[in-house]
Amino acid sequence: MTARRTLLGCALLLGAAAALAGCGAGAGSGGPASGGAGVQPPGGSAVFSPYVDVTLTSPFDLAGVAPDAGARSLTLAFVTAAGACRPSWGGSLAISAPAVADPAARLRAAGVALRVSFGGAAGSELAVTCASVGRLQVAYASVLDRYHAVGADFDLEGAALADRAAMARRAQALARLQAATAVASPSKVGHPLAISLTLPVTPTGLPAAALEAVRTMSAAGVHLSAVNLLAMDYGANVARGRMGAVAIATIVKAHRQLARLGRGLAQWSALGVTAMVGVNDSVGEVFTVQDARQVVRFASRRGLGLTSIWSLARDGPCEGSPTVARPTCSGVNELPYAFSRVFGANSKTVLLPRRAMGTG
Repeated sequence: MTARRTLLGCALLLGAAAALAGCGAGAGSGGPASGGAGVQPPGGSAVFSPYVDVTLTSPFDLAGVAPDAGARSLTLAFVTAAGACRPSWGGSLAISAPAVADPAARLRAAGVALRVSFGGAAGSELAVTCASVGRLQVAYASVLDRYHAVGADFDLEGAALADRAAMARRAQALARLQAATAVASPSKVGHPLAISLTLPVTPTGLPAAALEAVRTMSAAGVHLSAVNLLAMDYGANVARGRMGAVAIATIVKAHRQLARLGRGLAQWSALGVTAMVGVNDSVGEVFTVQDARQVVRFASRRGLGLTSIWSLARDGPCEGSPTVARPTCSGVNELPYAFSRVFGANSKTVLLPRRAMGTG
């Protein structure tokens, strides 16, 4: 498995002293220390929601990095199936595990919004194994309720994009869930459950299977808050210093494709972008801090609705100079959380409200 396609990110582990221990790019990497004080309310961008892997066993100081890196929102990844319709973190860790739920509650209390990402490149997304639309809706809602999530993200790659039956079930379940939450809050304008669809891209835009996923969601009546582009692992040799420009060109091409689909997707705010910081899985691809600045300037100017990185655990230097992607460091010589601070500087969009999702 590659560094991104295994479940990287960072773990939400509560230490024995009731504090979150720091890690990041390895021991002594310069990550902020936790200590006994409560989590401080974060500042920074309301559109930046970096991915966090809650399945790793190495502890990570989420309490410190959320405010220090300008992250007012975190995307917890990934929920996959541990049985037909049974959600889990990474296929093995219970959704209600205190190691995840307890620090997540502390973060919410401090004003950090939480999103939950379903799927990823490893494991089975719930719709693949759950044949009942009704039970699938309940399974999604149980996770979102448990974490009081402001939104649900669906990272669909590889076989998940090719499974049309699962795609149809997923779309129907999400349409029902959005309708149920709207009924539960009749005074709320629009769709109270924000749903983002995270999809692979090439330098020419969204591939056919990814566009079909968007069409399926739209046809089922799902309102997408963002189509989030995985601006990474293009499979082509992108020269160092060009990753930012290629990402921007890809965003522009995807915007044109989505505009032709209608349903509000012509708005720039309906687009998101996620970069894999530092050394990518594809040989020769290195996303630098300067690339990040280019992408953030573009995202701010156009008003993109979501920005993210893969991942917080990788946002720090490595020992040595690796030429392959590693799970807990970026492979470029930058200070810890350098990428997060660049992305966290974009603060134009209002943070989504926290809500319980409900099942209807």
